[in-house]
Amino acid sequence: MNWLKRILVFPYLEAQDCVVRLLTRRVFTHTFLLMPGFESLRWRLGQLRAWRTFEYAAKHVPAYRAFLEDQGVQPRLDTRGGAGAAFSAVPPMDKESYIRRWSVTERSVKGRLPRRGVVVDESSGSSGTPTSWVRGPDERLATRQLLQVGFSRTSKTLTKQPFVLNAFSLGAWATGMNVSASLTEVTMIKSIGPDKDKIIATMKEFGPHYTYIITSYPPFLKSLFEDDRIEWDTYDVATAFGGEGISENMRALIMKNAYSAYGSYGASDLEINIAIETDFSVALRQAIARDPELSARLTKRSEYGVLPMIFQFNPFDYLMETNEQGELLVTITRRTNINPRLRYNIHDRGHVLRLRDLAPVLSEFGLDSLAKERQLDLPLLFLYGRSDMSLDFNGAVVAPDTVRDVVFADPALSARVENHRLISYEDVGGDRQLHIALQLVPGAADADEDAIGAQVFAAMRETNGDFSNAIRTSPEQMFPTLAVYPFRTGPFAQDGSKLKNEYVWTLDGAEVKSWGLRAGYAPPRDAN
Repeated sequence: MNWLKRILVFPYLEAQDCVVRLLTRRVFTHTFLLMPGFESLRWRLGQLRAWRTFEYAAKHVPAYRAFLEDQGVQPRLDTRGGAGAAFSAVPPMDKESYIRRWSVTERSVKGRLPRRGVVVDESSGSSGTPTSWVRGPDERLATRQLLQVGFSRTSKTLTKQPFVLNAFSLGAWATGMNVSASLTEVTMIKSIGPDKDKIIATMKEFGPHYTYIITSYPPFLKSLFEDDRIEWDTYDVATAFGGEGISENMRALIMKNAYSAYGSYGASDLEINIAIETDFSVALRQAIARDPELSARLTKRSEYGVLPMIFQFNPFDYLMETNEQGELLVTITRRTNINPRLRYNIHDRGHVLRLRDLAPVLSEFGLDSLAKERQLDLPLLFLYGRSDMSLDFNGAVVAPDTVRDVVFADPALSARVENHRLISYEDVGGDRQLHIALQLVPGAADADEDAIGAQVFAAMRETNGDFSNAIRTSPEQMFPTLAVYPFRTGPFAQDGSKLKNEYVWTLDGAEVKSWGLRAGYAPPRDAN
């Protein structure tokens, strides 16, 4: 009786959406919707909303209809085994299989964009070709409400008037623009961008009479607090970050001058602020970092070699799954988005853990007191970073294929380079570093490292606007570096022992020394 379910469920969901829209007009009533005790209901409703959004998109979005036809999938789900099980038959989409195949209008509801209320931002990622993302009134409202709810949770603990300094990159990039648009109506805000001079000048001008909430990328925040032009002890500062994860060591360094440092997870492909760090999720992450046995029970750290970031998210708005490769599939369950995303694979590694499954593990490890940190009755997202062999640098995605394309674009250079590798590591100062290693072919003479470095970085900056912007806004001690190594030396000493080449490494401090990495060439702040 699949048709009967539609007759009963879909009108109920439409009526429910009307009630939710009324309640979310104010921060207080929106917070009420997140009250404890309803996690199972939110989870179930999220699955039903995803089902409804799938069938709506299959009917009204030209590109999605064509996508389903190519995949041989019917535009209606058989939900006799439940909406959650039925949804697993929906084919995943990603940028390559869906976004790049159809135009923005073809991916829009009814094949057109609204005349008003649409905001366009962009990302260039590692491909070098900017991708535009359109956001309609309803989804912008949802993003604004979520940011305002998060801000209200922070501001309740403040004794001074809050003053937000938005230090995310401004312009067409999604995060900076959305933060400014979302918080203007609820607080004092100055959109500065990642400019230490202007932030310090602003704080000195307005004085220590406010609590400054500084939002930016983690490397910028750490660099800002290392600036001795301001007496940080005389100011109240809180921070919020995005764009990439941080180690607990870096969080501790930031919190020497700020009493909070919380991150959020999002993406231009989807939405910003999909999931947030909370006191509970941070405490859980720190417990996992201390206890290998707890880590083995809850995470895939031994498989990926990374301590995951841990966030909480609302399953009413986002359905999150994990495919066989360990990658997240995200569905935005709202029907009103003008460019629907269903089982979208952004190629991030991660998995979800519901609180009901976490509780017995905490009890087993004697961590019942940890549950007292929990304020939101929301499931957990464990995030391990990109799965597509790319690394994050100051909010930009850098892929080894970018280096490969630069090298092979120059016949003289490609004739001398055997292999390349992207290496990420945290140095003794707690800074996250990006190193590009080039291995020379056997018998090649010493190379002009500075000339090669200048050539490679110039080409990478030309093809990847995010990367170029990341260098311009990064502190000098964290500029990416490039070094050239003779054949089978340094990080390439053991090459050939494995069947496949390794193009991305994440090392700790001891490994950096053992592999003999050199500082090499660092690019200038501004592209030539």
